Amino acid sequence: MQKKSGSGRIREKSTALEALSGVILALSGSNDEHALPKQASSGQGPLLQNLLFTISRHRASFDFLLDKYSQGKIRPRLRRVLWWALAELYFLDGLPDAAVVDTATGYVKKRYSNVEAGFVNALLRRLTALGGKENLLAELADAPAYVRLELPEELYLHWRKIWPEETIARWAELWQRPAEIILRRCCKANRQLPAVLEKLPEFSWAPGQALYRIAEGQTANLTELLSVPGEFYIQDPSTLLAPALLSVNPGERVADLCCAPGGKSLLLLEALEDQGMLYCRDRSETRLERVRENLAGYTNVDIAAADALQADLPEASLQALLLDVPCSNTGVIRRRPDVRWTWSNSKLQELVTLQSAILDSSRKLLCPGGRLVYSTCSIEPEENSAQTARFLQRYPDFRLLKEQQLLPDERHDGAYAALMIKQG
Repeated sequence: MQKKSGSGRIREKSTALEALSGVILALSGSNDEHALPKQASSGQGPLLQNLLFTISRHRASFDFLLDKYSQGKIRPRLRRVLWWALAELYFLDGLPDAAVVDTATGYVKKRYSNVEAGFVNALLRRLTALGGKENLLAELADAPAYVRLELPEELYLHWRKIWPEETIARWAELWQRPAEIILRRCCKANRQLPAVLEKLPEFSWAPGQALYRIAEGQTANLTELLSVPGEFYIQDPSTLLAPALLSVNPGERVADLCCAPGGKSLLLLEALEDQGMLYCRDRSETRLERVRENLAGYTNVDIAAADALQADLPEASLQALLLDVPCSNTGVIRRRPDVRWTWSNSKLQELVTLQSAILDSSRKLLCPGGRLVYSTCSIEPEENSAQTARFLQRYPDFRLLKEQQLLPDERHDGAYAALMIKQG
């Protein structure tokens, strides 16, 4: 197989084995055997992250190719090794085909069995004989639509009931490209704006927020840009929607009950202008460590571990409440390509039930005239407008003031938010 031109230096075989081991560990450690982790383990660095993202973005075509040329059923543990091999063969530079085959075969032989190693070796040699990446695309010509769009069949069929084919195809193409890094300049920032940053036009749902990207042709050290607390925060424009809708006023008592990692909480604190109080809650004490880092420097914030279903705050004690609930994350597939593989109809219904329960429990915390923003990073109507409508039917003392659905495009991720007021 011909490797892509301009490849970097050849990686040592030990490095390839380390990368393969890292991929298998990440995949096997997931709660769902088909899911990818949100980020690479710290010891592997960018190479492992690139491998995991590549596998997720191309898994449908990888599986189609493997099943087409396999002479037997592929066990899940072997399929994970083969995903790594195909990512190396078709999309990464630097490792010769023979080294990919040998590394995969040796890994299976050492950890599983000689018979399975022979199976992997034979299958990969048949695939390497096909040719390069262009030949892979040719092999997909007769594949089902969901394979060509790199989507699971269940998710594709679900979306076909909601969205036009051309819309799904447009999103699928967008999600194959890495998302642009967007930086929001925090309100207390005072250092000189780095010359490498280019300001973006304002977004209609978040006027006054200063967002930047790295200017074309420029390079920037993100670690350096983020080294000074309170200057910049990595934030997709879609995440500004919910805090902007809540429209917090200085001096109010506000809560963010699903607060991790803290980006929306930071926006709420900025709006409070060092007055009032923000209560940040999340079930995971580990995730709250990141929240504390992101909100460092603010004194009018109370951060504690608590379940949104059993909030530790008094009833009728809040004037504003943000519920950025757990969701299917289908609006952020460009940034989290694994999301498409963790989706299922049954999981969607579980999430809808959980969201409903959080709404029912948390509404009691608002005083009369209090404002509630319910939000997700999903594009699923069941989690968004339909969820809001059902809540309003159950509780006529709440009234909808505004709702907005952002669909994924070149400039931002997908998100939904609804602003409701408690009457009385």
